[in-house]
Amino acid sequence: MSFEEQIAQLSDLSKPLSHNELRILANLGPESLKIFWQAWRQFPGERRITIIHDINALAEDNVDLDFRPVFRACLGDSDPEVRASAVAGLWEDASEGTMDRLIRLIDDDSGAVREAAVVALAAFAYRGEVGEMSSAATQRVYGALLRTATDPEQPIDVRRRAVEGLGYFAGSKDAQAEIGRAYAHPELTVRESAVLAMGRSMRPTWFPYIERELKSPSPAMRYEAARAVGELGEDGQPMLPSLLPLVDDDDGEISTAAIWSLGQVGGPSAKRVLQRLAKSKDEARRTAATEALEELSLGEL
Repeated sequence: MSFEEQIAQLSDLSKPLSHNELRILANLGPESLKIFWQAWRQFPGERRITIIHDINALAEDNVDLDFRPVFRACLGDSDPEVRASAVAGLWEDASEGTMDRLIRLIDDDSGAVREAAVVALAAFAYRGEVGEMSSAATQRVYGALLRTATDPEQPIDVRRRAVEGLGYFAGSKDAQAEIGRAYAHPELTVRESAVLAMGRSMRPTWFPYIERELKSPSPAMRYEAARAVGELGEDGQPMLPSLLPLVDDDDGEISTAAIWSLGQVGGPSAKRVLQRLAKSKDEARRTAATEALEELSLGEL
């Protein structure tokens, strides 16, 4: 069966999709991608959505399958759900070309696509700050995030995600000022984003605010504060007394976030707690603690 025929078969709604069939969409060269795109635009919308979600899952479990050419093509799909899923699929794509396409998607018609694009741009902000991108590219992503965070026409979820990305720009007064404004916002979700950004910036100025939110009555805020401590690495050690109670939080997501952070922060007391949790009867806590201990061991090499 030719490649064109295999692609055509994927469009048939009466046939269930198999992961084996979807593998033909991996590692496409320019000619194959052209054939794919011509056929793809004729697929029913429902089928396109199913396929893009399925290859996202397939890519996570199979590192040898590179669907990035398909994901990049699907950034131009007519369906916003496909575009948003394509953005998510490009989480490992470090190319400046992809970054610039994501920046353009900040003006997409769909709020969900805009939010997905801004979330993805945070990874480029990080790469820029650690010297893995050119200064020109770093300035482009910084400028895009700052414009988005301060644009009153953008949906609030898009603006707060931009603040999260700005957290990596610890040396920017404007970025840090936006984090402060977000923390003073009346909407809880915006304050949560501010706390995440505080952790990413690693500025001691924010440490008291992060520590305070570890005791927040809001589960979502406690989760973000726990993750923020982990972002601080060794600098988070003074917060361990406030973080440690969260490993036993009734909310499983909070407890696993706190356990992850212990692995990032390190130190003798964190290690002792993780060794205890690695013997827990709770499978989620046990798994998280085992992974955190492995992270600690790598740091000790």
